[in-house]
Amino acid sequence: MWKIETERADLFDVNMMISMEVKATGEFIQDEIVEAFNNAVKLFEILNTKVFIDNDGNAYYKENDKNNNKVWFSPKTLNELINEQEKIRFHIEKGEFLRLFVSLNNTENRFVFMLHHLGGDGKSLLYFIEAFFKSLNNESLEFNKISVLNKDTLPQNSKMPLVANAFINYFNKKWQKEKKFFSFEDMDKAFNDYWKNHKTNVEIQIIGQKELSEELKECKDNGIGYTSYFIANKIKNIEKIQDIGLAVDGREDKNRTMSNQATGISIKYKYDNRKSIVDNAKRINSLMRKKLNNLKYKYFILHFMATFDSTLVDAINLEHANYFHSKTSEKLAEMLGYGSKTKDLSVTNLTKADIPIQYGNYKIDEITFVPPVVSYGKNIIGMITTNDKLIVTTHYYDN
Repeated sequence: MWKIETERADLFDVNMMISMEVKATGEFIQDEIVEAFNNAVKLFEILNTKVFIDNDGNAYYKENDKNNNKVWFSPKTLNELINEQEKIRFHIEKGEFLRLFVSLNNTENRFVFMLHHLGGDGKSLLYFIEAFFKSLNNESLEFNKISVLNKDTLPQNSKMPLVANAFINYFNKKWQKEKKFFSFEDMDKAFNDYWKNHKTNVEIQIIGQKELSEELKECKDNGIGYTSYFIANKIKNIEKIQDIGLAVDGREDKNRTMSNQATGISIKYKYDNRKSIVDNAKRINSLMRKKLNNLKYKYFILHFMATFDSTLVDAINLEHANYFHSKTSEKLAEMLGYGSKTKDLSVTNLTKADIPIQYGNYKIDEITFVPPVVSYGKNIIGMITTNDKLIVTTHYYDN
């Protein structure tokens, strides 16, 4: 078994579904798609596990004799599928981490992959898509062992400061008086109640080759990253300080297996209308680089969440879902942004898709990436570039 530590917050969050839509050309046959999907699933150890919670509240990935990852054929659009599937809980305790919905016709073939975050992050889903298309093309494939981040495997020089430990110890001690263990039955109740009154929406923006090339050149000429430039454009008409979260790849060894190996940083910035977009982007870029270049900042959130009592992490997610309440979990949820004050903006930029686009006669034309609206966010942005085209999605609750 592999203990779930750094990604424990994904366990009882009611919105943990990552979606990717792949548009591809080629002669696709239904039976071959199902076979290729099943072959690709066998290649990733994590997709052949299930999640187990013991009597002490610890959660683990456990070996599973039969996975429950499946393929469906449906003409529904990406937004329709998200609205339908976000209301259907992934039964990770039975080994269900991944769903694929396929629409085939003469003009456009669409493959919508939906993954529970405990099955992997955005890069993980890309690596599965690569294995799927390689399997379709009868290419040789390698088995990918599970690689789970935990406090012991994080970089040694990324330890938390003592003040953070003191903060966590205070809440862990308070929690002992109210401590409750949660089950998948609790998750079912919380999930069903939550989605009776919630629905998300996805807005899609496409930045074509010419415009993207010009923007990338401007970024290069000014020594800034594209994400900083994008954020500056996004917040330029907002007068108040923005709390911005950024998902970051935590794969120090550059492995290409599936699991949630993402970490994250956050910055606060108020757009300065006296300065240009580029000058604002330079400041945002500087704030980002300061944290990304320091491992203590880069991996802080993973150490931080893994050090709380596991059941307290569950409780703050269930506070957000309005299923469970206690004085300790309510206070902590509010302080950590799981309450009324969430991140204003959360950005995941997968940059250029880290997989081939051509697999024999099959070609990937376009990829759309939709991260989940997690408990601590409200405007979730996913970005990915394929064939010199950047697709940006904004995922949010439709009120």
